[in-house]
Amino acid sequence: MDNRRKGSRKLIIALVISTAIGVALTHNVFADMNKGINSQINKFYKVIQLAQMYYVEDIEWDGAIEGAISGMLEKMDPHSVYISPKKVKENDENFSGKYEGIGVRYDIIDRHLTVISPIPGSPSARLGVQAGDRIIKIDGESIIGIEHDDVPLRLKGPKGSKVNVTILRDGVAKPFDLTIVRDIIPISTIGASFMIDDSTGYIWVTRFASPTAREVEEKLLELEDQNMQRLILDLRENSGGYLHEAVKVAGKFIPGHKQIVYTKGRTDQVEEEYYADQFGRRIVRNYPLVLLIDRGSASASEIVAGSLQDYDRAVLVGENSFGKGLVQKQFSLQDGSAVRVTTAKYYTPSGRCIQRDYKGKGIEEYYDDVPDSTWGSADSLKKRPIFYTEKGRTVYGGGGIQPDFFVSRDPASKSPELMNRLVSERLFFEFANVYASKHPELKTDLRRFDKYFHPNEALIAAFKRFCKGREVAVDEAEFARDVEFVKMRLKAEIGRKFWGSNGYHYVMLGNDNQFREALTHFVEARSIFSLN
Repeated sequence: MDNRRKGSRKLIIALVISTAIGVALTHNVFADMNKGINSQINKFYKVIQLAQMYYVEDIEWDGAIEGAISGMLEKMDPHSVYISPKKVKENDENFSGKYEGIGVRYDIIDRHLTVISPIPGSPSARLGVQAGDRIIKIDGESIIGIEHDDVPLRLKGPKGSKVNVTILRDGVAKPFDLTIVRDIIPISTIGASFMIDDSTGYIWVTRFASPTAREVEEKLLELEDQNMQRLILDLRENSGGYLHEAVKVAGKFIPGHKQIVYTKGRTDQVEEEYYADQFGRRIVRNYPLVLLIDRGSASASEIVAGSLQDYDRAVLVGENSFGKGLVQKQFSLQDGSAVRVTTAKYYTPSGRCIQRDYKGKGIEEYYDDVPDSTWGSADSLKKRPIFYTEKGRTVYGGGGIQPDFFVSRDPASKSPELMNRLVSERLFFEFANVYASKHPELKTDLRRFDKYFHPNEALIAAFKRFCKGREVAVDEAEFARDVEFVKMRLKAEIGRKFWGSNGYHYVMLGNDNQFREALTHFVEARSIFSLN
């Protein structure tokens, strides 16, 4: 064995042991590292020695050590994880709420980098980049066939730097060039926000990152300026994020100095309490509030949902939430990677532990075993601990947040296999983009568009021809069975072209049974909060 490999082995072993000891010292638990723990560390050290000496091939130690760390954390609980240096950077960017680049949402369609939508206020939006534009060159070099993961490497860059792009646009005879000056691009956590009717507002929060509370406040003020008198807050598929942002959002609707969430762990050092007015706030709203949750609502979303339910501030509609109530603290490692280690559990003000049971379950079993309608059955409720809201309503523990009105989400499509292919191939998007470009007169008012524009038989026939032209086989019977979904999706994509995400979601909500159910529960929302 040459000296280089000997040195590498010693360095790796030293790093592993020093990391273990360093973590122990950091958390003041080194004194607890009894003979049993030391024995296990020595066992790991011995395995490294044996692998280095006898394994049949050269060992890729980065992957091996990462795998060992991941395996150890996985055995502890489902949410303690190892994060690679690349993923750490992506996460920091995602939750900081900004990055530096040109500001487009994109996909690769038919080997072309296609703009799904420019981000409002971004350099691309200011220069008139449109949904459906295809970027065929970057800095004079063809990018047809570019891989999805390679796009950020070409388009992101420091604020003030320039990138030249060549764009192919439907309706424009020749490709044209744009020089885009990169800037700081905000990553919004609001998926959509609009007035449903003359008095009802809707806000969809997609995650809890650093700008979330500020963005929610901005949207609330915008809707209130439009005479909003009641609100649907949609937290479906919101997997969580920053705790303090969840506390701030809940505090916008809960008056006084009331506890929003508290944590309990193995030591007093990790036990904390958070209050509605802790981070300051301008206004506390008192209009009726209905909250939408589902199986994808987790962590920070459950903190908001649980506190609003415990204080009788909102009616919850939808499905049982995920049940992710473990508090993680992230620790950076020397190579830019990190580990998230569970330090405590979340509890709602009434005392409900948000985390559902994970003991004795593998990762796949844990994620597959998501709460469903049976959690609300009489047999299930007998086994679950009972808690009470501020005004005496019964709520149940056992993990996750159970809605006041359980509503399973109906599938949007009756022919999912065919429709999923049309969606994944972006055929709805492409066809609607061309159609909208030829019919600018449709861009009037979103609510007017939704009320009066209905795809007719000629439009549907043209879409079928378009699909066949793209060599996507369309079964006539399946297509006919799902023609209403086709009409809705085409209309929504046309709405996206004119009004961005708001246009798309306004139309799609019309076929959302959970949303329609939510609209019927404002009487209860007003009643439980004793509003006049």
